[in-house]
Amino acid sequence: MAKIGLNNFRYGIATIGSDGSITYGAAQKPGKAVSFSFEPTKSDAKLYADDSLAESDSQVTGGTCTIGIDRFDDTTMAALLGHTNDDGEIISSSNDVAPYVGLGRVTRLLIDGVQSFRVTFLSQVKFSEPSQSDTTRGESIEFSTYELEGNVVVPANGVWRIEKTFTDQSDAISYLEGLFGASPVSL
Repeated sequence: MAKIGLNNFRYGIATIGSDGSITYGAAQKPGKAVSFSFEPTKSDAKLYADDSLAESDSQVTGGTCTIGIDRFDDTTMAALLGHTNDDGEIISSSNDVAPYVGLGRVTRLLIDGVQSFRVTFLSQVKFSEPSQSDTTRGESIEFSTYELEGNVVVPANGVWRIEKTFTDQSDAISYLEGLFGASPVSL
């Protein structure tokens, strides 16, 4: 299986119930997808008995994801980072609290010469303030994009990721958007 593309980031603000269940607001697009990375945090345990490995276990306990997007949209950034958007003026306060969100994407795959589209959805992510770096325009044109880093949390029910593969991109996008909003998947 070869990964040959990335597109269609979607996020929705998560509401976490007192019982740990999660529902999501409507699907939002933070910008066009440029890059994505995920680094899981794992807990490993090994049991040795009779001088050899008898049991082992490895579980994901969270992680860090980074999304690269093509634009810094004021509404999106305020929503993802917990800032106030007052008629286009973004107000960042030390008292701001970023919300948890569900985050999904579509990757384009090529398997034995056949193209498919894989939806990957992370159940509970909290983004943090991005680093900023700007340079002056020089003799050659250089594009720069925006990156947001988020902490991935394992929810109370343990379902931290959902994945499904489709033969049609529009079906993949519909499925991803169906994880949010009016008919959300409750986790």
